[in-house]
Amino acid sequence: MAEPCLCAVCQNAAGNLVGNLFSGIFTLISKPIILVIKCNNNVDDLKNKVAELKVKRETAKNHAETVETAEKLVPDAAEKLVADAAEKLVADAEGNAKKKCFFGLCLNPKSRYQLSKKAEENSKTIDKLVNEARGFNLPLSHIPALPKEVAAPVKGFEDFYSRKDVLKRIMEALQIPSSSIIGVHGMPGTGKTMLAKEVKRKAEQDKLFDRVPMALVSRSAELKKIQDQIAGGLDRDQLPTGITTQDAAKRIKERLKKMKKVLIILDDIWGSEIDLEELGIPLGNEPKTIEGGSSGEEYAECKILLTSRDSNALSLMGSQQNFPLHQLKDEEAWELLKRIVGDRVESDDIHSAAIEIVRKCGGLPLAITTVAKALKNKEPYVWMDAARILKWPSSENFEGISENVYSAIEFSYSNLGREKLKKTFLLCCLMGHKSFIQYLLMVGVGLGLFVNTIEQARNEVLTLISELRASSLLIDDSDGNYFDMHDLIHDVAVSIASRDRHGLLLTGDHKPKEWSDRKAMKDFKWIRLQNATINGLPDEFESRQLTFFCLENNDPSLKIPADFFKGMQELKVLDLTEMHFTSLPSSICLLKDLHTLCFYSCFLGDISIIGKLKNLKILTISSSDIKELPREIRELTLLKLLDLSNCSELKIIPQHVLASMSGLEELYLGNSFDGWEVDENENQRNASIAELKHLKDLTTLEVCIPDIRMIPKIFFFENLKKFKIFIGCKWEDQSSSFGSSRILKLHLNASISFNYLVKMLLKKTVELHLRELAGVKNVVDELNTEGFPDLKYLNVHNAPEVQHIIKSAEGVPFNAFPRLEVLFLQNMINLEKLFRGRFKDTAFNNLRIITVECCDKVKNLFSSSISRQLLHLQEISVNECSDMEEIVDDEEQGSRNDIVEATEPKFGEVLRSLRLRRLPKLSSLNKSCRHMPLFNEQVFH
Repeated sequence: MAEPCLCAVCQNAAGNLVGNLFSGIFTLISKPIILVIKCNNNVDDLKNKVAELKVKRETAKNHAETVETAEKLVPDAAEKLVADAAEKLVADAEGNAKKKCFFGLCLNPKSRYQLSKKAEENSKTIDKLVNEARGFNLPLSHIPALPKEVAAPVKGFEDFYSRKDVLKRIMEALQIPSSSIIGVHGMPGTGKTMLAKEVKRKAEQDKLFDRVPMALVSRSAELKKIQDQIAGGLDRDQLPTGITTQDAAKRIKERLKKMKKVLIILDDIWGSEIDLEELGIPLGNEPKTIEGGSSGEEYAECKILLTSRDSNALSLMGSQQNFPLHQLKDEEAWELLKRIVGDRVESDDIHSAAIEIVRKCGGLPLAITTVAKALKNKEPYVWMDAARILKWPSSENFEGISENVYSAIEFSYSNLGREKLKKTFLLCCLMGHKSFIQYLLMVGVGLGLFVNTIEQARNEVLTLISELRASSLLIDDSDGNYFDMHDLIHDVAVSIASRDRHGLLLTGDHKPKEWSDRKAMKDFKWIRLQNATINGLPDEFESRQLTFFCLENNDPSLKIPADFFKGMQELKVLDLTEMHFTSLPSSICLLKDLHTLCFYSCFLGDISIIGKLKNLKILTISSSDIKELPREIRELTLLKLLDLSNCSELKIIPQHVLASMSGLEELYLGNSFDGWEVDENENQRNASIAELKHLKDLTTLEVCIPDIRMIPKIFFFENLKKFKIFIGCKWEDQSSSFGSSRILKLHLNASISFNYLVKMLLKKTVELHLRELAGVKNVVDELNTEGFPDLKYLNVHNAPEVQHIIKSAEGVPFNAFPRLEVLFLQNMINLEKLFRGRFKDTAFNNLRIITVECCDKVKNLFSSSISRQLLHLQEISVNECSDMEEIVDDEEQGSRNDIVEATEPKFGEVLRSLRLRRLPKLSSLNKSCRHMPLFNEQVFH
């Protein structure tokens, strides 16, 4: 109604003027009049463009996690315009347009003119900003939605309705603000751990939390082990060896400061209450200020998910909402058997036996799975016999485990077949949850289960573990360093080992009846006392059958009597963990058949007596407080494996001790002794690196060498198959990102010529970390002219003299980095170009991730021809490179390499993450190409 009123006013005024006299004046005022008339249209247009710009800005923000160019795509001026237009200009449209003149009879033309003009100007500015943004090869209106990395459902989680329903209710409860502690309870074998893992997967997939660490608690409830798992789940870094639980709690809280929401899963809670604060877990639904910190230091909102056999244990922990996980329904149990065995269960020859077997497994997924895998592809008579065995279950009275379930697991164990596989399984059960495969190897070699070389023995161990995982007696885990088993299977296996006098396990306050029966104790072959509460040790422990004895106890007052080992003369493996020794018991020298001796985390004084154990094959003194390796150890000439890792106080390894161990195959000195002598001269206090040339069988080496000049020119590295070698720098306890077994870290702060030995090492390296590199300008030309054929990971850091990673000869195609997957470059102030020259088609083919930070002279990452070889590139990150202008350069445009078949994969088609930060000169991804595909077409909307 406002516009007709204004028109009437103007027409009446014009009618009173002399037409020809004032025609010029009317021409001058016609544009302002039009602006007054179009005021509402202009304001509405501005509103629409502001709304459009808001949507586009939000779209950019939504991709900021993976395409962090939002700041560049929508400049700061546009950001300001969004705020101004939304909050001020539109408010003016609502307010100023209502101003009136002529005593309130008409709207104020002056205000409307000013508002209309400003709205028109700002609309044009928004158009200009959007057009500028379209100059980028990721147009503002066409930023593709990146595909979420949807992890596969947890292996072992059965997606039956009874499980999916509980999962759904847990996920809903986690999103209720008032629910901070949630519990799941059910009898052993129902699948609580698998359910918890599926909760973790879904929570991570749906980005409900910043991190979802999961820790196994178990009956022992050792705070330090739980803290290690939580810390690793928060930022993938384990806590330092030897740290106290109090300091560990502080570190966990410090890590939680960096996050907003965290879900912590504590699996397998038992009866005793665990103090979450002692673990380092703050409780509450709102972020809390750290004690003693400023008001700005807050840690994350933490939610806790607990699993337990007992709902009372959950109540002790303060759980606010508990979900029972029952056994599978009959039809679900049958379906699970059918999934594993196949339709064969419906055949007449085994159908009735299969029904009986499922019934006897009591609806427990674990029991059904282990039995089904043991029977898969077996003859009908085996099924009939299995049904008969399970029909008359074991009379073993085992707390918390039904007779039927016990018999089901025992049946799976009995059907392993080979005796060696059974013994390996029972050894695994004595070692407990999350145990090192390396430890199993050392014990097995000592017992004579695995023979030949250490490498061959390791391959056999890995094969046996793979078979046990396939049978579901071990958890199917991708971690190559550990093995684990379900607590139900562990309990049954320990019972079987004890019943058959294979092994006895004592943990905490739990003491089997055999411990008090000294006659029965003599019959056991293996005994492990794991932090067991015992009232001292007998003066002499007589057991002619005993071949493996492990004593783990951190009580400094516990002493081993001098004659304790007199009656153990058949002992082959001795493990003493967290013990305190000023000197070793004298009877230890009587163990003439001892093959494996382990000291883990011990305080060691004089251990020279072990020089008399001349049949030792494996000696580990890992993570122990020891200052000097005794000279007597040179008598251990049959030693195959020596582990001195993480002995940070070890300062002396006497000359010729290492050289005397001529049969040594594996030597571990990581985070340990590094006081090598420069030359192999007589009468030196310490060993020199040159001594290792006498170890002709050495295939595995972990060592820190402070100075590259300590390495002799002629050496033995050509025999190494596995190594972790740090040269010119301190040891860092970092695990490989790729499970690599050939890692080299080279730090050169002085110019030096590389000898043949180092170049040969570089050729074999899979994971390479380079620092400083004084005197090096071209990494490949000066370090490895063959182009690093085995390298998968390259990290170059703080190398101010390096100008190129590769600079190939003119006109000569070069095959560089054919297996490289990850490239990380940081603080290389003189780096001009990553790759210069021509390269063979196989170069860079496997590169998946590239990160470049603080490299100020680099103007682009790749040439156009190289970009076509990056068929598997998934992640690009460029940060703080002040001269970076574009990602792909066209300097080679027009060469024959530019002709690409339409069916060939193109650069960027599998790209899933693009991070571009603080690049002031970046104008485009590729200046000459406005339609460069950056993401797979299927993710465009």
